[in-house]
Amino acid sequence: MDRPAIQGVVIVLAFLLFFPAGLLLAAIRLWKHRNLSYQKIDDWRNAGATFLVLFVFWASIFLFMNSISSVEESMSTLLFMWITLAMVTLFPGISMLWVSKQSRKRLLARYDSYRQIVMLQGITSVHTIAEMTWHRPVVVANDLRRLIGLGEFPNAYLDMDSMAIVFQRPVEPTAPFHSPQESTTEEDFPEDLPKDIDFKRAYEEILHEYTQMTSSSKTDKKPLPKTVECPGCGSSTLLQPGESKACAYCDSPLTYPSK
Repeated sequence: MDRPAIQGVVIVLAFLLFFPAGLLLAAIRLWKHRNLSYQKIDDWRNAGATFLVLFVFWASIFLFMNSISSVEESMSTLLFMWITLAMVTLFPGISMLWVSKQSRKRLLARYDSYRQIVMLQGITSVHTIAEMTWHRPVVVANDLRRLIGLGEFPNAYLDMDSMAIVFQRPVEPTAPFHSPQESTTEEDFPEDLPKDIDFKRAYEEILHEYTQMTSSSKTDKKPLPKTVECPGCGSSTLLQPGESKACAYCDSPLTYPSK
């Protein structure tokens, strides 16, 4: 999902070698990335970089042609050409890079809201999450698939038929059914066992103690997952109790807080 439909280097070369082909490839890439939030941010960044490369390319050609030309241009003509070149290539490139940066911040904030909705509120329906975040279901589904691919939702997958996140619980291995068992012999029972023991009452007392122990263990509070802010890039990551992992965006180490 993180791989673009058309590589940015190919689009830049198409712009430099044959301008209409670059426009066609850029349009195809934008159409295929219309529902992929992460790739749309990458498209803005690549488009900005492409315009900056075009500015440097055409400015170099302009300076070279001006240096070998015997005809001196007036100051107003040179100023007009530079302003036109900057408005066509430089300023759009800077604006696109700024839009890419702002869109990335909004996407990271939306990822945090996905973690809160799924892990803390227990909502797994794509349509419900789309209504809560004001985004189209297909966009939310692709965002959730990327988060699952990054390991934010362990042991989970996105069921496209029901349009919901499904968590898979690992099955703990149990003892084989036909396991060898030790046979009970008369030596396991003492010969001087008292005759007046009330076995029914003893069994009820043991059962009562066992019930109290199991009920008290069920009421123990388990630590909940916590959102940890990355010290490197400032993004938030949901960590399970005792979990340690690297940030998905800058590889900074993240550890579940002890308090």
